[in-house]
Amino acid sequence: MTERDDVRRLFEGLVGALANDPDRLRAGFQVAELYQRLVPYRTHRAVLGFASHQDYEAALLGLLGGVGGYVRLEPVEAQQSLAEEAGSLNPDPSLVREFAGARVRLEQKRVREVLSGDTAYAPPEPEPPEPPRSPPAESVARQAPVFQLAGAEPKADSPPPATAGREAGVNRCAACAAALPADRAVVFCPFCGKPVGAGRCARCGDELHPQWRFCPRCGHHRSD
Repeated sequence: MTERDDVRRLFEGLVGALANDPDRLRAGFQVAELYQRLVPYRTHRAVLGFASHQDYEAALLGLLGGVGGYVRLEPVEAQQSLAEEAGSLNPDPSLVREFAGARVRLEQKRVREVLSGDTAYAPPEPEPPEPPRSPPAESVARQAPVFQLAGAEPKADSPPPATAGREAGVNRCAACAAALPADRAVVFCPFCGKPVGAGRCARCGDELHPQWRFCPRCGHHRSD
């Protein structure tokens, strides 16, 4: 099998996974959704014929880098970077995850070729969910304060739960909803350690929510 064969099979599997959703075939989706939900290696390796995870990631890099002309990435700079990596002497497929927020648009001519072809693609059967496990007695005892009766006082040294209401005039951490000290400048939450307030993307400078892992503008991976 050549690299182009692997890329073609990955694209055919992707089109097959979206065959019943024509709107998404036209509108596209984010890079992260491709390898996490649409055609992840764990559930599609046998159907697509990949012998190893390395072969799958190499095909993913080639597909998003423009090999075969099957997809386009937005912004175009993302596809250019992946194309350069795919053509290098020792390509690093993990670069794909740095553009997890980039948008993938399928070339409609290629989509029609797959849908009108003779090869039928059937997505794998979903794996049955694991049965729920009962937590140890000790764990249940520790979690007991979470299920307090109405009117019960919470522990003084515990931060309020994330679902608690917000009192007027009280600043709270966006990650854990704990009340932040009002008598000093706060950069990091003293309860969970997360940065307070919005950050900036290191690549494009766009404003980021503290819980976001990728920039919604350029797809750059945010490192704490």
